[in-house]
Amino acid sequence: MPDFKNIEYLLSQLMLEAQLVFSDVEMREVQRFIAVGEYGLALETIVDIYFEEKKVASMQAINIIESLAYAMSMDPISLLQGISK
Repeated sequence: MPDFKNIEYLLSQLMLEAQLVFSDVEMREVQRFIAVGEYGLALETIVDIYFEEKKVASMQAINIIESLAYAMSMDPISLLQGISK
């Protein structure tokens, strides 16, 4: 069973990293998923924004994405594919 407290903590840390490069609209889009407990969709949306908008992810953001993927039993390699470092 996933450790939701850890996932919520990691998502909050990722949001802090993302706010350095994401627009307010992008941040609100992700926050809507977090607010209703759709953590997987929130993570996928963050990754999609980095990829589709060609935003550069910090090493800290990449490490958090990888940790979140493992915590949510998702494939970190497919999530991180295409993200600019």
